Amino acid sequence: IVEDGNKKGYTRYGEWYGNKYGDWCAMYVSFCLNYAEVKDFPLEAGCQNWINKLNEEPYNLYHKADEYVPERGDLIFFNWDELPDSDHVGIVVEYIEATEHEEAQIKTIEGNSSQTVEYKTYGVGSETIMGYAELPEEPKTEEDVEK
Repeated sequence: IVEDGNKKGYTRYGEWYGNKYGDWCAMYVSFCLNYAEVKDFPLEAGCQNWINKLNEEPYNLYHKADEYVPERGDLIFFNWDELPDSDHVGIVVEYIEATEHEEAQIKTIEGNSSQTVEYKTYGVGSETIMGYAELPEEPKTEEDVEK
């Protein structure tokens, strides 16, 4: 039980990151990136800290929501409250093109969403979406060069 009376549960993502009872959306995404062996990308436990790092050299991988079309694997950052900082992050699973009757949609997978890992879908114009972080391109292997 934390200072405000809320109960915090143990997560393996927090254990892996070093904060087993902490808020874990960013730790979940960091865990996934580590497990997928994504290179040259910072890992973080705080959403706004992550955006700050991604906006700096050598990364420059963060894009505001209205300036970028996300791709599968990109990170998606949200702001759910009145404060200016990001307070939630997930992974883009799919970008669904707009139809005649619906705006484009973004399907995500998120940790610490209703205290679980779950898929969610948002309209691309949702005011809660702050921006996206693209993953760095994987360096080419000798096998790729030979093709």
